[in-house]
Amino acid sequence: MKDYTAINAHHIGNMHIQKNLPCEDFSMSYEDDNMAVAVISDGHGDKNCFRSGKGAQIACETAVELCRKFYETSESMVGEYGVSALENVLKGLEAEIVKVWKQSVLKDFEENPFTDEEIETASEKMQDIYRSGKKIEKAYGCTLILAVMTEKYWYGLQIGDGKCVSAYDEGVFVEPVPQDENCVANYSTSLCGENAEVDFMHYYSDIMPKAVFVFSDGVEESFDRAGLYNCLYSVDVWLEQGKTIALDSINNLLPKISEGGSGDDVSISAILSSEKVLMPPKKTPEQVDDLVKAYENNLEKCNEDLENIYHELDVLNTELKSAKEKISEIEEKIIHKQADIENYEEAQSKAYANMEKAKKYKVSANKFWEVKLKQLGIIGED
Repeated sequence: MKDYTAINAHHIGNMHIQKNLPCEDFSMSYEDDNMAVAVISDGHGDKNCFRSGKGAQIACETAVELCRKFYETSESMVGEYGVSALENVLKGLEAEIVKVWKQSVLKDFEENPFTDEEIETASEKMQDIYRSGKKIEKAYGCTLILAVMTEKYWYGLQIGDGKCVSAYDEGVFVEPVPQDENCVANYSTSLCGENAEVDFMHYYSDIMPKAVFVFSDGVEESFDRAGLYNCLYSVDVWLEQGKTIALDSINNLLPKISEGGSGDDVSISAILSSEKVLMPPKKTPEQVDDLVKAYENNLEKCNEDLENIYHELDVLNTELKSAKEKISEIEEKIIHKQADIENYEEAQSKAYANMEKAKKYKVSANKFWEVKLKQLGIIGED
């Protein structure tokens, strides 16, 4: 499609490298004169899904092929009944994707039966099931997100976690595909699920975006919302310099995203306008609300800290007052002690003078008594 360019890349996650595990993400993109397709699939990081990487590849290949086949059906339906006709068409496409994917993974299994080494990585319960030839598709379990752009309309399909983001004029980035409430924590809906065809979520519109991005949860969980949208915006900026530069830039970025973020496998696929340049993402109402809340929390913390400081100041002032009173008491005691020193120094001086007089008196008294006692014959002459 002349007005749009499709681009994709995927990369093994940092944790997978450390644990010597294979990459379980896969991505594809497709363009022709009528449509552009972006698709990613994330294989489940579950020991029972030991062929999920292969399942993800089959999912992407199946999605691209079926979207091409469904183009004529959807085009004629929309032309006759309007874009709302896509509702039933997409449900049919979702069911067909599940059907063909399961047929394809079973064919892969028939051509490449599970080895003992593969089976032994699964839980004991699943080992018995696999050896009995049941639930083979479980080993290939994966998610799927795709976006398709035509001249008149576009649509997005999703089963499992990850995200689809579309970008419009004035930096408006939105997540149009409804969130699947069944995807909670480490649990995700999957193409291998028993009711996979009804677990799909979708969105369609004849309001054409400037770009659509689909990416795995490994990318999503590496950013906050503002960082995520800025990352997607970068892809469009790189594309302005040419598709080769954009691909090189994305392939260089993905391992850094994993290493500095989720550690998981990372994949991204996008359809971008070849003529219209995206504006930097505008803060969404939720982001603005988060920003307000952050400032409110900061203000609340400042108020709490200030209140604590005032309290500490009151305590210090009380301690200072008490200290000043003690200082006054000590100063009075010092004055009294200084007065005592003066009195005792005067008494000391008098005592010293009296002691000198007493010493002289003692000498004269000793001489007097020596003479008298000799005269009385009480003591002899020397």
